[in-house]
Amino acid sequence: MTGVNDLMATAHDFVSMKVLDPLYRLQQLARPSRRPSMLAFQEGMRFRATAASWSEDQKREWILRRLRYCIRRAWADTPYYRQLFARIGFDPRLDFGFNEFARLPVLERDHVHHADNTLLSASIPRAHLKHDATGGSTGQPTEVWLGPEERGWRESGSEYYMIRIGIPRGSRLGLLWGHHLDPVARDGFKDRLHDFMANTRWFDCLRLSPALLAQYHMDLQRWQPHCLVAYAGALGALAEEARDRRWRPHYPTRCFVTGAEKLLPQHRATIESVFARPVHERYGSRDVGLIGFQVAVERTLDFEVDWANVLVEPEGVGVDSAILVTKLHADGMPMIRYRIGDIGRFSRGSTPGHPAFILHGILGREVDRIWLHDGRWINGLQIPHLMKDYPVREFQLVQHADFSVEVRVVSRDGFTDDNGRAIVSTLEANLPTIVVTLRVVEALSRTKSGKLRPVISELDRDRLETTR
Repeated sequence: MTGVNDLMATAHDFVSMKVLDPLYRLQQLARPSRRPSMLAFQEGMRFRATAASWSEDQKREWILRRLRYCIRRAWADTPYYRQLFARIGFDPRLDFGFNEFARLPVLERDHVHHADNTLLSASIPRAHLKHDATGGSTGQPTEVWLGPEERGWRESGSEYYMIRIGIPRGSRLGLLWGHHLDPVARDGFKDRLHDFMANTRWFDCLRLSPALLAQYHMDLQRWQPHCLVAYAGALGALAEEARDRRWRPHYPTRCFVTGAEKLLPQHRATIESVFARPVHERYGSRDVGLIGFQVAVERTLDFEVDWANVLVEPEGVGVDSAILVTKLHADGMPMIRYRIGDIGRFSRGSTPGHPAFILHGILGREVDRIWLHDGRWINGLQIPHLMKDYPVREFQLVQHADFSVEVRVVSRDGFTDDNGRAIVSTLEANLPTIVVTLRVVEALSRTKSGKLRPVISELDRDRLETTR
């Protein structure tokens, strides 16, 4: 029976990649409402293939030309940028450089919220725009509108990097994922048909339990996906369950791709040890799309920036800096020097306004900080290595308005009071003047989209920034 199942799965792979996906592409081109986006997708794929061998100087020259076009288009098509440029005395018709670009104001989430329709392009009919929004992990979702060009370039970026790691469309793809649209409810004919054609299967990661992880393991062991795309924390939980129960997984046959949450070092180590497969972390967001991808993980864990679609720059001159993003194909809603809300590790010498092609790491959300009384701060993702020697499944740090920190942990078997005291003592040594307490809980709070925030701060960030 196993041989028959393998034969059927292999036949499905061939049909999906060689028949169904090409037919789907043709169908998209034939539909007038989808054709512009599909043409942009094809353009994005061709351009990335052509530019793959370019030097950084060639890339910078192209980005600058494209940037001038984008800013002039934003000025001509949107009231928001027309008024902004007039107010600050910036003439986009001049051939500005990256240094002049760096003087443009940062676009904050609050600006997007208040700008409303003034950020929408007048040249794209509203019916051709697609609405999207972030999960609202910082308190309020950021709503964006995507035009056909941006949608096509976004999709081509995701497709391009999956091909780079050997997973073309139609490959057997498992999704250990959570979504604002409940995957468990994907029982309609249209959903089932789409998943069949794409050769994908969903495994809901928002309701995990040991029993469910065991069921997923058996299903994946039988199905043998080529790649498993997963929430980082959910994949870490599956790997730990496999390790503790001494399972011997033979899936995926090629690799993992993680996203949604930051992949913690201890989870990467466990995944690679249990599954003996490479783990590619991708970085992006709902409001921007794909930003960076770990391609050559056997050599480096650096993120390769999708520079053909987004200009990524540091806000400051330090190695660790807030990430600013400018969309290079935002035909429906321009976003220039947008604060994505994350802190990245840039190469030495990186400068505001100038494109970065590599990110050495994503250090976490700007709001995910533990603040000290003097205005200094420690990023929450600097904490995990302190937990690696203790039987802790998950942790979360909550900083209250009085600066005190409560460490909430979901323990594993063998966790003792001595472990708890050691964790508190270690954190106190790294957080001088801060009162630290520990509480063992059954589960940690998550965002609406099922993501775990490692740090929750109740402090007033604006007040703290003025003390620095």
